[in-house]
Amino acid sequence: MGLSSGELCVCDLAALTGVSESAVSHQLRDLKDAKLVSSQKRGRMVYYILSDHHVKALLENAIDHAHEDQ
Repeated sequence: MGLSSGELCVCDLAALTGVSESAVSHQLRDLKDAKLVSSQKRGRMVYYILSDHHVKALLENAIDHAHEDQ
């Protein structure tokens, strides 16, 4: 589960990964700058999602490849 499953906020991603919200926010900013994720603000919360199905496919391929080497 993660952004490949749909949109999540920083607090949800931090809980999923066990990483601080600050660190997750920093990484999401880099991913957004690279146009790999997009964001939408709703009230005080910002939700992130993968930019499109091409990014999702690349991510899934990378994960599959990493698991092949184990």
